[in-house]
Amino acid sequence: MADIPKTRTCVSIDEAERLRDFVRQAELMNGRIAGARVARRADAPALAGLLAHDSIGPRIYTMPSTINAETMAPFINYHLMQRARGDGILFVSFNGQGEATAYFDVELWPQWSIAKFGGAVKAERQGRGFGGACGLAAVEWCFDQLGVARICETTARDNDRSIRLLSRLGFVQMGEVTAIKPDGSTRPSLYWELEREAWDTARSVRRTG
Repeated sequence: MADIPKTRTCVSIDEAERLRDFVRQAELMNGRIAGARVARRADAPALAGLLAHDSIGPRIYTMPSTINAETMAPFINYHLMQRARGDGILFVSFNGQGEATAYFDVELWPQWSIAKFGGAVKAERQGRGFGGACGLAAVEWCFDQLGVARICETTARDNDRSIRLLSRLGFVQMGEVTAIKPDGSTRPSLYWELEREAWDTARSVRRTG
């Protein structure tokens, strides 16, 4: 991972522990994406089915170079260990046929009250507004349910879809960082942040506009 977050304001020990406890106890994402729940070990084949598409998994720098049920099993296990520590959580949503339709990967720095989320939607749902709805759902979960003070994000320089989404959600670009992939290689990335106060203000304007 790159040297992020860039903004680091310490919160109280009690607040940091509240954030950890929330993550440890969370089961459902709730909100806009109905049915999104914590990923389980048995979800490895379904998650691989979602991520193996050329337009999804291979473009996500946190993913293993080969995506299948075998590589997704340790990926899920890692996130279950994160959840036990209270510093990360992985949600997956499914359709009626048991296919994974979206995933949400949240990393948390409790000591600074900052979260970072990643995710993707099923290839067939891309370009229909579903990705934007999932991005909005992730922001709302981080701010309204988890209750962090700030969200940070990174995007590849050429990932126009993610850049447009973050800009639309109100994220502010704050330079670049070097993202480190699981295999040790690196990727130059744009770096973004969004403060809860700014998000709340913008939401109030939208409601009264």
